[in-house]
Amino acid sequence: MRSFLTLMDIARILGRSLPDTERILSRSRLDSRLISGERHWVRDEVLHWLEREFDSLTVDRLRDMDLAGAASTGLPSGSCFVTESLSPETVHPWVNANTASSMLRKLAGMAVETGRTWDRRALQEELEARETAGSTALDNMVAFPHPRDIRKLYLEDDILILARTHHGIPFGADRGRLTSLFFLLAFRRPDTHLHFLARLNRMIREEAFVQALLDAEDSMDMLQRVRARECEIVAENRGRE
Repeated sequence: MRSFLTLMDIARILGRSLPDTERILSRSRLDSRLISGERHWVRDEVLHWLEREFDSLTVDRLRDMDLAGAASTGLPSGSCFVTESLSPETVHPWVNANTASSMLRKLAGMAVETGRTWDRRALQEELEARETAGSTALDNMVAFPHPRDIRKLYLEDDILILARTHHGIPFGADRGRLTSLFFLLAFRRPDTHLHFLARLNRMIREEAFVQALLDAEDSMDMLQRVRARECEIVAENRGRE
């Protein structure tokens, strides 16, 4: 997996033209370096910058990133790829955790239970490293924990897990707000990771959807709420194509 991204790579992720991408990067304060005469940006720094930007993006910009991601990831914008990546076995509605550390430990254990990775401690350490660099918790009780450096882990396949705690816990959201819903993302490719983040951020912008997940009775109910919301997103995409 490459450690650097070119201007073209980032433009594809953003769904913007090369000149627009250059202007955006010039405001990002990200350092670049010349490799064989072409500017490159450190992959992890770009990913962390984009993750921070998601919460401030408009609905239209998130839609553009979702549509752009379809070309690079092979996940059609008209597909419910979030729902298809979940199952009753990867949706956990009643997690007993009281701290961020205990929640990350449980999430790492859930990932190992999928059989797609095996080193729970290594995954937990990478999840903790990402949260130390900057919390993935938003103000609406949702968080997107993921490994800081996926290259340090062995994954047989990508992992998406949805978990809900019995009650809100401190997870680093602004103004001390509590977090109850956790989408664990462990994807081998950065463009796939960002594509899922764009789709998920679009979904949780609707307060009624977040509340529906909080109120759901069990894993099947949560999964059905995810499917219903993503179907709305897919309908919006088809209207733009």
